[in-house]
Amino acid sequence: MAGSFPHCIDAALAAPKSIRKVRVLYAGLLVLALLGIAHESRAQSILTGGAQAELGTIDPLEQLRKRLGTARPPTIGLALEGPVDPAEYLLGPGDVFSVSVGGPTPVQFEAAVSADGALVLPGIASFEAAGKTLASAQEEALALLKQQFRYVPAEITLVQPRRFYVHVSGAVPEPNRYLATPASRMSDVLEMAYAAELPYLQAQGGAGNRPLSASAERPALQDEYRPSLRNVTLTRNGKSRSLDLFRYFTTGDTDHNPYLRDGDVISVPAYHVQRDIITVSGNVPYPGGFPYRPGDTVQDALLLAAGPEGLAGIDEVRLIRQDAAGRTETRLLDIRAMLAGAESAEPLQPGDRLDVPRTVQAMASAYGDVEYPGTYPIEPGQTTLRELVALAGGLKPNASIRTAYLERRKSLAAKGNGDVSDLDFFSRAYLRQELNRNRVVIDLEAALQPGAAAFYLQDGDVVVFPRDEETVFVTGNVPQPGYIAFEAGRTADYYIQKAGGLGPQSTNVYVFEAGTGQVHKGQNVTVRSGDTVFIDRKAVPDSPEIAQLSLSHETAKRQSRILTTQTIITGISAITSIITAYIAITR
Repeated sequence: MAGSFPHCIDAALAAPKSIRKVRVLYAGLLVLALLGIAHESRAQSILTGGAQAELGTIDPLEQLRKRLGTARPPTIGLALEGPVDPAEYLLGPGDVFSVSVGGPTPVQFEAAVSADGALVLPGIASFEAAGKTLASAQEEALALLKQQFRYVPAEITLVQPRRFYVHVSGAVPEPNRYLATPASRMSDVLEMAYAAELPYLQAQGGAGNRPLSASAERPALQDEYRPSLRNVTLTRNGKSRSLDLFRYFTTGDTDHNPYLRDGDVISVPAYHVQRDIITVSGNVPYPGGFPYRPGDTVQDALLLAAGPEGLAGIDEVRLIRQDAAGRTETRLLDIRAMLAGAESAEPLQPGDRLDVPRTVQAMASAYGDVEYPGTYPIEPGQTTLRELVALAGGLKPNASIRTAYLERRKSLAAKGNGDVSDLDFFSRAYLRQELNRNRVVIDLEAALQPGAAAFYLQDGDVVVFPRDEETVFVTGNVPQPGYIAFEAGRTADYYIQKAGGLGPQSTNVYVFEAGTGQVHKGQNVTVRSGDTVFIDRKAVPDSPEIAQLSLSHETAKRQSRILTTQTIITGISAITSIITAYIAITR
């Protein structure tokens, strides 16, 4: 083929000038293409580590492809928390690797750590991998691959972690050995031990199924005992350590829920539900009894009951403890000082109780025509009414300060109930009804003026600012009761006339001041916006209810007159008898 290059060029030069340029260009492109093929062939010879230009040279990559046949794609079906750490992951029998050798069309195959701990790279080499870190084994495998395939890329990746057995014993429903992986944590296996499905056999002629398992004959755990997940023992290579799964569940501390390794032994002890617990109560998210763990401190117990964020918000706690003689001792502990290191941690004993005091935030409310109606935190006896209004964004332009009122809904002041007084039955009932009123007697209009004396709020106070609708409410014995537009300086008579005038049998006119509740009598009383004008009338039974009340009232009056007459007659009779007796004696 090389001898044809000059011939092509000569033929191109001998052609007419019009065709010569095209032929020369074509010949040049042909030469470049042939040179590219030769260059690629030479490069492949270099990459495969031999003199590929010479006939009969063996290609190691091609030989590897023939030995392996069709490559299997790497697969993985295990749920992981994230990429494994090559510096921490220890290899063992059953770990599966994916090996890739070559460039654009690489050779791929899988290699596994054998039962005796060797990682076998087919047709290449093998080495001891069990017990080594993933990073160390990958480095050694790549070095072996580079020895044979020096000029091509090579990769080795863990695609399938192995599975192995760990042993679970102690206070679990089904102690046994369970399959785990290097990505399994201790809690994963314990969950299997608590939710293990036991094989069942239908009882012949019996009443249901009965479990069949290796541990079915083990005595059942007494009701007074529970599994202590705060004192789980993990034994590995003859060394044991105690782990607190409750701490992991509360804080996510993975030191107390480690990854498992081949042959690990997990043992769950039991604890007595009354004797071996620490009780946490009060203002914590998770109150209750926790198994005692040797070395527990007050902070440890509060961390389980409140979590890291809740622990940071606790100021003090009461420690309640009984001594050997049965005497109860109570101490108040400063948790903030302990967390800051100013005081040493307080050790706990089984049976101790911790009570976190509830810190209740005092609140007061502002409703009605304020910018931001709602409830706001206050300091009882220190926050003023003006400060509460400021917290609510201030009053709106149409707010009626004159008709505003304040209620004290959480007053602890004692109220007399009249039990030791001479009040009759109806008066006592009236008193009890009136005792439910909680309004505070205060002139809010004056209290909100600049320079006025401060009015201090208490927990639960509610202040309401109604909207000033510029109306007067007229009701009672008028033809058209209802709201009437307010006009400054007008008297009650003006609004009565607006409502159609006094109705027949009208008696008295009353004006009820809005806000203060004061009552004024007469048609010449000056009325202000929000006031109520009431026109009374003689008792007229114009409804069944009023008729019944009227009848009852008249009956009561008649009975009262009869009783009065009887009393007078009885008195006169008694006096007559006394006088008659006196006259008879004096004779």
